Amino acid sequence: MTTIVGIFDNARDLDKAVEKLAHAGFEETVYDEGIVSEEAGRGGTIVFAPGYAPAMVWGSAEPTFRPKPDPNAVVRAFKAHLADYDLADEVIQGYAITFHHSEFLLVKTKAQRADHAMKIMQDCGALRANRHDRSARH
Repeated sequence: MTTIVGIFDNARDLDKAVEKLAHAGFEETVYDEGIVSEEAGRGGTIVFAPGYAPAMVWGSAEPTFRPKPDPNAVVRAFKAHLADYDLADEVIQGYAITFHHSEFLLVKTKAQRADHAMKIMQDCGALRANRHDRSARH
């Protein structure tokens, strides 16, 4: 399997990439500080998906705001998710450095389809789209 990591600096481009990747049959995961902060603050697992609005309480039009968790806890949670994609430690560390300033889109796919996923991300305005082949690490 191959992991493609797209880095975006705005939600509009990220949403466009998510839509086009889904249309092309890719399953993608979105990580940004708000999503990972929510998970780190709850201590549980959440579903990562496009649309990162605050959680709503049933019967209320007001968002539910939780206190912001420790930034170090957020980065640790992000690193743990990247480790699930079997990325090298130095790669994870590099992404963690830019995490607070970017939004990440990850796609895990067969090597034959990786270039297609990268092209979609690049066409949608990704600052970077990096390919990580599992076989290159083993």
